[in-house]
Amino acid sequence: MDAAKPFEVWTDHENLKYFREPYKLNGRQAQWYLKLQDYDFTLKHILGKTNTKADILSWKEQVNTKEDNKDIQLLKDEMWTRKTTAKVMMLERKVMAEESDIVKRIRRNNTREKEIVQALEKNDGLAWEEDGVAYMERRIYVLNNKELREEILKEHHEPADIEHPGQHRMLELLKRTYWWPGLKEDVKRYVQGCFKCQQNKVQHQRKAGELHPLEISQGPWQEISIDIIGPLPKSNGMDAIVVIVDWFTKMIRLKATTTNVLSEGIAKIYRDDIWKLHGIPKKILSDRGPQFASKFMEEFTKALGTKRQLLTAYHPQTDGQAERINQEIGTFL
Repeated sequence: MDAAKPFEVWTDHENLKYFREPYKLNGRQAQWYLKLQDYDFTLKHILGKTNTKADILSWKEQVNTKEDNKDIQLLKDEMWTRKTTAKVMMLERKVMAEESDIVKRIRRNNTREKEIVQALEKNDGLAWEEDGVAYMERRIYVLNNKELREEILKEHHEPADIEHPGQHRMLELLKRTYWWPGLKEDVKRYVQGCFKCQQNKVQHQRKAGELHPLEISQGPWQEISIDIIGPLPKSNGMDAIVVIVDWFTKMIRLKATTTNVLSEGIAKIYRDDIWKLHGIPKKILSDRGPQFASKFMEEFTKALGTKRQLLTAYHPQTDGQAERINQEIGTFL
């Protein structure tokens, strides 16, 4: 539909001046440019207040809605009551059918725990009793009956429509209806004891490394462990005790020292109190104290052909035997 005669377009759209300058057109603008080549027209800019005829045609028709749709009820009261009541009755029948046995068992037993008795005595509206059933914060109080509570936990964890929820979701489901002291701990214990939950649980943590237990000693004073107890009250200038334990015979050697003893001091204790009596050991186990982990001690044991084994940092249980001896020494002291 090409224009046969030239025509004029009057507009108050100031932004059209943008296209009067040369620019690199994008794909859409290039499509507009090709389309406009089919028409022979000229643009004239006029002020918006003088472009009244075009403005009138562009106005959106305003509809008077003040009196429209007034006092019209979208949902009739009769329909709302009938539908809502029917749904509520169906839900109540379903819930009562599922819980009737549990509620009856709760009603037959009148025993109450200390928490619910105190809450009932306060009479502050948080706890009340109705038809032989106690309520706490609008939830049914479940008496202290292990079998009954286990049954309720099972009903909120194993059905197919629930599919083994986690601790938080299971607790939220239970708290909708039931309450008893220690409910959160019982839910945690039940979920952790569920075989399927533990079997299908996704582990997001890095797998623990393999255990490397200490080797069994093959003879007396072949493998020993050493530790320092201190600081202690000073006696003759000494405020610490060096404890050396034989893995095989469980024999211990004690030597008074100071808390600031250096690696050289430990080496003298080895020479004067251990090796002259029991010989040089094959392995020495110790913590990562500076007296034992120093470069001097490393070179010292290497020269003697003794293997030095340091405990894992912050894991004193690695050498539980020495820690147990330290407890006994502390008792005697």
